[in-house]
Amino acid sequence: MRNMFKVISIIVLMIGLSFSTYSNGLNLNGMGTKAISMGGAFIAVADDYSAVFWNPAGLTQMDKANLSVFSSIIIPTGTYQYAPAGIDMETESKMFPAPALTYYKPLSDKLVFGLTVYATSGAGAYWDGAPLVPFNTGFPANTKVYTWESQVGGITFSPVVAYKVSDKFSLGVTLNVTYGMLDMNRQANGFQFTESAHGIGFGATFGALFKPSDKFSIGFTFKTPQKLSLKGDIALEGLSAAVPIPGLTDSVETTREITWPMWIGAGVAFKPTDKLTIAFDVQYTKWSELGEIHATTDDAMWSATLPFVGTLIDGATYELMWEDATQIRVGFDYKLSDTFSLRGGYYYDPAPSPDTTLNILLPSITYNVFTVGFGYHTEKLVLDAGFEYLSGADREADMSLGKAMPGTHGMSMLVPTISLTLIF
Repeated sequence: MRNMFKVISIIVLMIGLSFSTYSNGLNLNGMGTKAISMGGAFIAVADDYSAVFWNPAGLTQMDKANLSVFSSIIIPTGTYQYAPAGIDMETESKMFPAPALTYYKPLSDKLVFGLTVYATSGAGAYWDGAPLVPFNTGFPANTKVYTWESQVGGITFSPVVAYKVSDKFSLGVTLNVTYGMLDMNRQANGFQFTESAHGIGFGATFGALFKPSDKFSIGFTFKTPQKLSLKGDIALEGLSAAVPIPGLTDSVETTREITWPMWIGAGVAFKPTDKLTIAFDVQYTKWSELGEIHATTDDAMWSATLPFVGTLIDGATYELMWEDATQIRVGFDYKLSDTFSLRGGYYYDPAPSPDTTLNILLPSITYNVFTVGFGYHTEKLVLDAGFEYLSGADREADMSLGKAMPGTHGMSMLVPTISLTLIF
């Protein structure tokens, strides 16, 4: 079972799931075209396949089986300036699909069961190494061009059950099985540093939906933290040739403990008219659970014999010092006709990283996000399309703790999204 899930996850990754920064911290900012088009204010709406992400209790609103395919196309533009070193650069131009596949089936008029596989997390960046030569270190420092790239991501497989306790109240729960990955390439002590690790973690999502009338609803969602033990290799290219000590190799097996954090959300939705739905959400992520990411190894040669290598391994830490963050979201859905809907929204997404730990490989930017979309729906088919623009505010690194990468960090994104649902 474990190996089968790993194979499925890798296949999904190969289809197109390359992660870029589409989040603050590690989590993607949402799933589902309708929900995203409404600014992610969807906890109290939760009336389509994406309820598995926002509020699984909402799945009780489905009275027929359905199969949905979804994808966002993430188009980021990251910037980095550091005048003392003459650096003024942008991330390499790339597009990154983030897909999902869902199936749900009512088992009775009260019980709905479903299966979903989707991208839950993603962060990282791709930079041209040439402008970053001034940051080269080593003994002595050199002018070699190193690779500066990062990917941190997760694919989640979620079986889900939703139960209608009464005509006005529903509960839902999912089991979240997440395959997480970490890839990092950068310069370190005059070597090309490469790390690749992966692992599986388990968690759950609990949701509740209260609809006292057709005009008003309240939703609550709680996602448990997921602890992943990422196992893999760290390598310093050319280490054994530069430091010819018997038994020393260029790479070593390591383990990093990483936590996908707790997430709590609450929302309200109301219909001032039969055609218009307005929704408002508050969503809290406990990013402080990811303040540090430690690495360990059992290789005594790496961890103790060579101090400048050991500092990267045994007891080494990515000191993120991230802080908890709260997103504010608002959105609307307006029915233009029996088959067409128009949507829009806004959300504020604060950066979890303090200025003292900013770096270009795990960018952390505060965004103002504007969304728009439309839906076409019949009895057998639903087609949704949307678009969001994440406007990031430039941040200046604070070097008082010596942990940040100096300079000005920026990011903005364009994210078109589309989904198709077949109803049986």
